[in-house]
Amino acid sequence: MDQVKSAGRTVNISDEVLCRVAALAAEDVAGVARLCGERTLRNLLAKPVLIRNLGGAISVKVSIIIENGSRAAAVAKQVQKAVKQGIQDMTGVTAVHVHVEVSGMETDV
Repeated sequence: MDQVKSAGRTVNISDEVLCRVAALAAEDVAGVARLCGERTLRNLLAKPVLIRNLGGAISVKVSIIIENGSRAAAVAKQVQKAVKQGIQDMTGVTAVHVHVEVSGMETDV
């Protein structure tokens, strides 16, 4: 849980809210087909967005699948910018690190 000070008051923001804000921002970027978590044998319900509290700021990891024909580096850079800006605008929390993992490309069936 992260604390944000606003007009002399402190507001607690849960990690789940921060994850949802980051997910919404990432999904709005052109070239992102969907978000996906890293599934392993131990972790079958992996989350696509992970938040780590750094004491007043946060670190974010987002795993995405890009659309067929999109440039992975360009999409990842736009996701970084969108997540960082979205979290700052909606919650007032600073995301100092935004790591974007491109887990694959959506294929046409």
